Amino acid sequence: MNSRLELGRIAGIPIFLDMFFVILLILFSYRYLASGDSQMISYGLLMAAGIMISVLLHELGHALSARLFKVETREIEFTGYGGVAKFATSLPRSMVKRVIIFLAGPAANFVLYYACTYVGTASFHAGKTLLGRLLFELGGLNLYFFLFNLLPAYPLDGGQTLDAILVRIFGGIWGQRIVGTLGMMVSLYLAFTAIQGLPGNLFLLLLALFLADLNWKVLQSTGIGR
Repeated sequence: MNSRLELGRIAGIPIFLDMFFVILLILFSYRYLASGDSQMISYGLLMAAGIMISVLLHELGHALSARLFKVETREIEFTGYGGVAKFATSLPRSMVKRVIIFLAGPAANFVLYYACTYVGTASFHAGKTLLGRLLFELGGLNLYFFLFNLLPAYPLDGGQTLDAILVRIFGGIWGQRIVGTLGMMVSLYLAFTAIQGLPGNLFLLLLALFLADLNWKVLQSTGIGR
């Protein structure tokens, strides 16, 4: 059964929604949707929409920066772990171009963080407290997205950026070994942090396990752990 739904196209790029992303949004906004208060329900729906827009702009950052270097994006998909831009062809071999493409996504979140904070402050001053709270919360989430995606682990943007740099210095195998090792360390730290806050941090624990599995497979592909 196909669990994906095509939402449309932006700049010619198909946008797909996986049902696992919908489940993630429901889990995140459940406390608002189940409150029974119409104002809080609206708040939860706007928060879910804001998260989708934040993830979409992150992936469009990758896609549109890649287009500057003649690389087209086959599709963008909302997944159970966030979003992913799938390129139609290989990325440029140039380290600088690859770094620009990888960092364009987090850069979009950083801009959104400042924009939400600025407009949120103006909303508070105008007496629109609930709108200001919503924008500040979205700003905080975008700051989290920015920082999290810069962690040195595959397949995060920080890991891909570090890979592009280290490959030029040490070669492909050693670059992957270094990033994969750092990725395992990041995964262990995230898992330890998540366990301290269970059951509220269940998603973070699942994310840590996902990163651990992927980075361990990268290390195995380089001959470590076989």
